[in-house]
Amino acid sequence: MKVLFSFFIALAISPTICFAQALPEVTIAEYGEFLLYATLYVADADGLFEKQGIKVKIVPAGGDEKVFAALIAGSAQFGIGDPTFVAISGEKGLPGKVIYSILQNAPAWGVAIRPEIKPITKPEELKPYTVATYPAPSTSYSLQKKIFQLGKLEPKIAPITYGGLISALLANRVDIALEYEPNVSLAVEKGAHLVYSVSTYFPELALTGLTVLPDYLEKNPEIAQKVVNALQLASVKLFKDTDAVALILGKRFPEYSQSVIKSGLVNSLKTSTFPQDGIITEEGWRQSVLLRKELGDLKMEAPYQKYVVTSFAEKAKLLK
Repeated sequence: MKVLFSFFIALAISPTICFAQALPEVTIAEYGEFLLYATLYVADADGLFEKQGIKVKIVPAGGDEKVFAALIAGSAQFGIGDPTFVAISGEKGLPGKVIYSILQNAPAWGVAIRPEIKPITKPEELKPYTVATYPAPSTSYSLQKKIFQLGKLEPKIAPITYGGLISALLANRVDIALEYEPNVSLAVEKGAHLVYSVSTYFPELALTGLTVLPDYLEKNPEIAQKVVNALQLASVKLFKDTDAVALILGKRFPEYSQSVIKSGLVNSLKTSTFPQDGIITEEGWRQSVLLRKELGDLKMEAPYQKYVVTSFAEKAKLLK
């Protein structure tokens, strides 16, 4: 009792005795739970956010527009989704900033089940085929449409809801399905084969980024740097130890086998889907903006310097 009493007396008179300060908390709204947001999940599982001095809550938003709406509403401080929504919202007077690249091209492949459909080396060879994608205005629909147009072909696209592409392919309802990893590797495991990669035609595409409102970024640059640092350290692990990352993802996505997860990661690394330094390039931004303008989502120009901030990623890339 005397010990306890002495402690409280000392606490009252000494400014040097204090309790541990709680870590600042932030929420990251993501488009949805996708295995290829690997750096986010590794940073979470390995405690990299806490090691940087912040506590992070990850919340699926259910769509790119909902990610940015969460930032505007203040229910999240950071968003992970299509980075061009900072410009789409900017046209309505509510701009954002994108400060880190999560995926720098589309981890998508055309897959076929019929053995007579051979690898396609140029867009014109798509002429006999119907390709299934997610419905417009999805990125996959837009990219496939562009590939048909590169071959001067009228697009033959069968829109199929999320989760149904491989089933449609296996049932021979379509010739080719344009799918993302790890579903590509899952299809191959079921007997499909790769016929082309979207990255052949779009080697740089700002597909997924970390977004934030300008006001929050201006007031909290230290927190933004901590978030980016954690993601960059997770990226370093992804490139150095893919097996360990596959194990982490296997716990988060038990519906996929380890072989499918590992294959999806390896395929995506081969096509440079994951950036090594998190810096969104001017060409990647230009291609994504062009795609959104063709879809009608953007009406005006979206200058790289206005919407993309590279200083946080440039600082974080020095981490090992």
